[in-house]
Amino acid sequence: MAMLTVLLLLSAAFALGDAISSGIRLCPSGWAYYGSRCFMFVKTARNWPEAERHCISLGANLASVHSSEENQFLQDVVSSKTGSFTATWLGGFDTIPGLVGKDRLWFWSDGADFDYQNWNQGEPNNNGGREPCIVMNFGGTVNTAGKI
Repeated sequence: MAMLTVLLLLSAAFALGDAISSGIRLCPSGWAYYGSRCFMFVKTARNWPEAERHCISLGANLASVHSSEENQFLQDVVSSKTGSFTATWLGGFDTIPGLVGKDRLWFWSDGADFDYQNWNQGEPNNNGGREPCIVMNFGGTVNTAGKI
């Protein structure tokens, strides 16, 4: 199995409860709050399945993206930790090998609706073989990548 060396961005919806209305810290230390979720960038090279398993071990999933504003926030999180727009796994994946191009069915690993996409030009394309996973930070857009 080929391994794409990228970093991972994970998100979790912690039990925020009354914390939102009371103004207390919403996310654990090291996590960044956006919307109703907490995000953390992990600077460790893993393939997509390993990255998702690591996130699950922390009670989270690889990040799903639902708006251009959230996409920009995630870009900023990665940039603040790495000093650049480093290629980073997101939780997007497709599970139906026979479909190609824009007809592919995409899902988020956290079960959220796949209601936003910001594909790089020509993506998704399975360049060089099956690419069932999503990597962000190609000029602010996402590419397909990885073999699982």
